[in-house]
Amino acid sequence: MKHSYFFTPPVSKAPAFAIPMRPHVKQYFLKEFGPEPLQIHQNTFLGRMVAMNVEKQPYRQLHRVVAPSEQASYRLTLPTALKHYVLTLESLREMGETLDKFFQQQLILFVKGQIAVTGNERAALRSFFKLYEINPSDYDLEAARKVFRDYKDKVLKANGHFAMLYGEQAEELFSDYAAAD
Repeated sequence: MKHSYFFTPPVSKAPAFAIPMRPHVKQYFLKEFGPEPLQIHQNTFLGRMVAMNVEKQPYRQLHRVVAPSEQASYRLTLPTALKHYVLTLESLREMGETLDKFFQQQLILFVKGQIAVTGNERAALRSFFKLYEINPSDYDLEAARKVFRDYKDKVLKANGHFAMLYGEQAEELFSDYAAAD
């Protein structure tokens, strides 16, 4: 029998689940998507991700509560259309790992955008930490720099964007909105 990381809300409300994730990823989600529990909708990124992982369960098994672990987690409620479905512990763990990769991708995209504007990689990383209020004890700035460095070495140099961000073409990326004519 599969178990889910499930919290029984009042009868009138939709079921709530907790996706286990690293503290810095949780902080990102709190700032980007809002406070817990997040009520998801099926036509959103998180809603589609959850819909791909839910499983239909007999009604009598829907109200079993599994004690939460000490690990950080982000709580969400399912759309009304999915109220008779559950997310297994394995599905929730996989979603947590996928959302960690999503966080890394968002970090990379933010840093790329900031580099295009300012040309300063370290300042871009610090801005990301400040914007999402990520605690450096949860996620080290050096670890974030390594994520971007690996991306820069493996992807940017291969697809030609490296020259656009760091080379002679970099001037073409700067915004002209600030310039007054």
